[in-house]
This record gives sequence, structure tokens and C-alpha cells, in this order.
Amino acid sequence: MKLVVCSRSDKASMNIMNHLLSFDSFEKRMHGDFIFHIGDLFSIVEINERLIYADFIDKRLSEFLEFEEIIFASRHSSKDCRKILTAHVSGNLRKNEFGGKPRSLAKPSPITLKNYFLALQKRVLRVPEFEISLEATHHGPSEIEKPSAFYEIGSTEQEWLNKTAGEVVAESIYEAIKSDRRDWKIAVGVGGTHYVPRQTEIILETQFTFGHNFAKYTFEELDEEMILKAIRLSDADYLIYDEKSVTSKIKELIKSISGVEVLKTRDAKKFRLQVP
Repeated sequence: MKLVVCSRSDKASMNIMNHLLSFDSFEKRMHGDFIFHIGDLFSIVEINERLIYADFIDKRLSEFLEFEEIIFASRHSSKDCRKILTAHVSGNLRKNEFGGKPRSLAKPSPITLKNYFLALQKRVLRVPEFEISLEATHHGPSEIEKPSAFYEIGSTEQEWLNKTAGEVVAESIYEAIKSDRRDWKIAVGVGGTHYVPRQTEIILETQFTFGHNFAKYTFEELDEEMILKAIRLSDADYLIYDEKSVTSKIKELIKSISGVEVLKTRDAKKFRLQVP
């Protein structure tokens, strides 16, 4: 059972939830401030707090429902106000300015993330003004032990309330939940800007998916401990780095990591997606 976590303080989250509610028959249950919608294929829970501050939400919700994975339906904010549909794993390398703890990473759900992007790619033409992108690991909650990721609409209130965008994201989440494709190659990504353009190309076009991704702006904090932690939490067999953005210091760090196959992004792109 996968659990979609939605925040009543997040307009994009409620937009996505309202569409998801049409995809199954749900039994409504209340436990304190939590409102559960229990379905056969997946369930939804409404919470009061902002999602980025919902540390330990998996443990708190497990008191009332058994589930194996969390899908955070969320808004995305950015200073450039771009129209964008994003997804990413949560956690912090540097200070915890937006939830979570410093140098702490949530456990990713790379298989669902991959299936979501493939589903989203088929539907994005219905919202041609939006771009789609994977993002680097950022913000809280970091204290999540069950697999999780954020699925977002950005970047202003106008987009958060966009009915078609909410429908497209909800449909893509639903298809990812239903998908039985699990034969993806899991990687940790290193390098690129916040929107990790080369990793985005890779997740859309190749056999790879990603757990954690570390953008170039985190390189001062990135060390062996955090890379190994990301590999372990992501269940990754590969480390893919953006050869055009990594520094010589980070390149040496990457080469010192054992237990995974290390690839440049241009080499990862050779593993073309095979559609059954």
C-alpha cells in the first residue's frame, strides 16, 4: 500500500488530492488531526502541517495505517516563478533552513519516481506551458525511514491551483502506483544545477532512475560519508556524475567510492530506454 500525504496548508497538494480521490473508492477515517481516505490500491491522508516540516510523519501515521511508501503531493516554489512540474527526494547536506536536520537524508523511492516521470512525459502536452524536471535533493523532511519522494506543481499560486496541472500530476502518480515496472537501474547523481538537466534527460530517456541527487552548490558539504549514505538509502548500484560540472576535488572523491559502478552522464545515456 502506498500512502499519498497531502497538506491542507498547501493549495497544490489539495489540488492534486481532489483529482486522486476520483481514481478509487475511499473510506474516510479520522484520527486526531489526520483525515485518512482508505482505498484498495492506495490511500491518502490529509495533515495540517507543511510537508517540508513533517519529520517522522511515517512513524506517526504508522500508528493508524500500514503502508510501505510515502508520496508527498506538494507545491513547488521558486524565485523565477517558472511553470514547472517537478519531483525529487528530500534531505539536507547543508543547514536545515527549510525543514529536516542538517546532513540528513530521507529514504528515496526511485522506482516510483521513474514510473512517475514516464507517466508524466506522456501527459505534459496537455499543459504545454509547463516544463518537467527532476530536482536535486533539498529541504525537509529528512527524518523519513520509509521510501518517499515529492511530486510538485510550481511555482506560484496560479500554477498550484491550475486544474489541468493538478489532473496531470494526479494521473501520473496513479499510473506510477499501478505500474509493475521495477527493473530500473538505480543511481545516485552528482553535479548539475538545482534542476539537474542531465539527470532529467537520463531519467526520461534511459534505463536509469535516481535516488538522491547532489547539485553543484552542495559540493562544499559533499563528502564520502554523505555519498555512501545516499547510496545505501537509495539502494543504488550506480553513481552517475555530470562531467561538465564536477570539480577536480569532487571527481577524485567520486573515484574513491567503492561498491558502485561510476558513470559519466554521457555514458549513462547509452543505456537507452527499452519500451516493452
